[in-house]
Amino acid sequence: MDSRGLRLLEDARYRVAESWCHDADARNADGLEVDPWDDDAASWSLLGAMVAVLEEEARLWGEMPLDDLAAAMYALSGLIETESLAGWNDDPRRTQEAVLEMLDRAAASYVEPEMLVQLSSS
Repeated sequence: MDSRGLRLLEDARYRVAESWCHDADARNADGLEVDPWDDDAASWSLLGAMVAVLEEEARLWGEMPLDDLAAAMYALSGLIETESLAGWNDDPRRTQEAVLEMLDRAAASYVEPEMLVQLSSS
């Protein structure tokens, strides 16, 4: 099964591993703030990487189904103790390694949307 929600987490991880930033969703090679989907983006925050992947998915395959997006966010919500992905990413103590580890853990705990529905109804 090809899970778009899981692929969102994995592709966001790839971008963060490539180059991570904080205090902006994305930055270009000169360190200037740009939109996460901008072709000049060279580093991404956690939120910026997810937005960039969602934009790329939309261009290639159409909008991501809400249940797949919800499943990816559910996996993150169990690991991040804050209401804001940007706030969590931008904590001055946060490191690129911590963001990568959290994305790995979210991917490992990812539950397909159909399973989430079953879990929530039991």
